[in-house]
Amino acid sequence: MIRQSLKFRKTVTIVCVLSLIIFIFLILRQDKLNKSDVGGSHQRIDNDLQFVGYRDFNKMPKMDDHNVPQRDSDMETNRDDNEAKRELQEAKVRLAQLEKKIAILEGRIPQKYPDVKYLGYKERKRILVTGGAGFVGSHLVDVLMTQGHEVIVVDNFFTGRKRNVEHWFGHRNFEMIHHDIVNPLYVEADEIYHLASPASPPHYMQNPVKTIKTNTLGTINMLGLARRVGAKILIASTSEVYGDPMVHPQPESYWGHVNPIGPRACYDEGKRVAETLAYSYAKQEKVNVRVARIFNTYGPRMHASDGRVVSNFIMQAIQNLTITVYGNGKQTRSFCYVSDLVDGLLALMASSYNLPVNIGNPVEHTIEEFAVIIKNLVPGCRSTVATGAAVEDDPQRRRPDITLAETHLKWKPKVSLQDGLQRTIEYFKEELSRTTFYNNQTYMDVKVKSPH
Repeated sequence: MIRQSLKFRKTVTIVCVLSLIIFIFLILRQDKLNKSDVGGSHQRIDNDLQFVGYRDFNKMPKMDDHNVPQRDSDMETNRDDNEAKRELQEAKVRLAQLEKKIAILEGRIPQKYPDVKYLGYKERKRILVTGGAGFVGSHLVDVLMTQGHEVIVVDNFFTGRKRNVEHWFGHRNFEMIHHDIVNPLYVEADEIYHLASPASPPHYMQNPVKTIKTNTLGTINMLGLARRVGAKILIASTSEVYGDPMVHPQPESYWGHVNPIGPRACYDEGKRVAETLAYSYAKQEKVNVRVARIFNTYGPRMHASDGRVVSNFIMQAIQNLTITVYGNGKQTRSFCYVSDLVDGLLALMASSYNLPVNIGNPVEHTIEEFAVIIKNLVPGCRSTVATGAAVEDDPQRRRPDITLAETHLKWKPKVSLQDGLQRTIEYFKEELSRTTFYNNQTYMDVKVKSPH
């Protein structure tokens, strides 16, 4: 048994050795064949080259050794120029994107507020200002805030703009409510300044029914609020209650000369009804009311396209356009700077006088004179003054008698027409030059301090 096993092992070993020898032989043979193929190929290439004559090489174009580097250099220069242009264009795009991002980030910087006086809880009032984001309302809000009062601004932004009060956003004494006073409002207040209403002809004529509602239903809602919370309320009326006056200058005792169905009636009659409502609530509900009849007012934050004389003339003069005077230019107006008007409103609210009071500047100018004054105040103005068709129901004379204001409020205008117009022109120039929004543009001549 053992002998058979040894024999089997020997047989297997011999078979393996023979298989290995055959495998090595095959590998060597294949390697020899490969070498012979390579040699043959080289031989064929050499033979093929022998058929190419020397004359064929002479026919090939000769290259100038000096031109080759020059062309390479030119190509390299062009490539560099194209690359530089491409990089410059990319840089401009990135710079524009960066400017937009910076503008957005500036809007997120913690707000700096104008200086605010500190008032104790006994002196500090909670004051509601309807139309507080508008032209006059925003200037009133500035003064009330700097005095240290808590101010609630209510506006539907029909003509008001958030930009006018954005410098107070986030202040602990300031609150903004987006609301239309045609609908009831329920807040707490010690005083109410009811200024909400479009005031320029293009704005109040745009939606006359809405204008009437604001001056009637809105006034009812504010008087009702004043009755509920026991607040003193000031109604902002207008010189338009006098219409096209037959008495000059206009005292508060004059009842007016108004067309009740004309294009301006929605505003004129709306304000007349507002005054009637105010004194009806005063008599019946014992509401403490004040009524200010506001004459033509101008200053920063006016709408550039509100259709008023000041904004129209200034915008046309700055852009060297024709200054258009509607009518013959002989109609008169009296213009009061907005800061003087705000002082008058504050004096009226603080007084004990409860009958209507004219608030305006008694200095009278014709519209034609006014156009020339503005043209002369705008440096380099090349505008000409031209006349256009007269406006329907346009009052021919307008000048307030401010005797009551001087007597009972100890108030009279301080800012001259020249100074006020100069400030307003600077404002409109800045408005025209604006291309990017910046959070620090408040148009308010006050110092700022760190956030509260």
